[in-house]
Amino acid sequence: MKLGEKIKLVRKHRGLTQRELGERLHLDGNAANRIAQYESGFRTPKEDRIQEIARVLNVRKEIFFTRAETPEDIIRTLIWYDWEHDCGGSVPIDAILLFDNFEEVGCFLKEWYSQKKRLRTRKIIKAKYLEWMLQWPTEKENNKISLHR
Repeated sequence: MKLGEKIKLVRKHRGLTQRELGERLHLDGNAANRIAQYESGFRTPKEDRIQEIARVLNVRKEIFFTRAETPEDIIRTLIWYDWEHDCGGSVPIDAILLFDNFEEVGCFLKEWYSQKKRLRTRKIIKAKYLEWMLQWPTEKENNKISLHR
């Protein structure tokens, strides 16, 4: 999912118009137009603007950055890919084999599977699942993972 599409998804999830988001970012009179340009991909916000967008939308800044430096980055990419393509939670095994710390990756995958199962069995709604995605990994998950490191 492209950066602009993610911004739009989260903005709508938060119930904001383009204008409201632009105003919260203290953009000038063309606030809605600037956000529309970001969302359409016509303009790409600079890194500090992306961090500000994440802060205003109350999401982890990593949601908007696609890196592949840590297991968290790769799993986050898989989670977003699954969201965008509605894969039903199937994870390509070769993506997992990229890691040398299987315990850590296993914890991440178990949490993801648990959330997908809750969604599939209607214990949570899609908006709650999206909120989990936006805040993942939680402090609790990070603490569990640090024990394995």
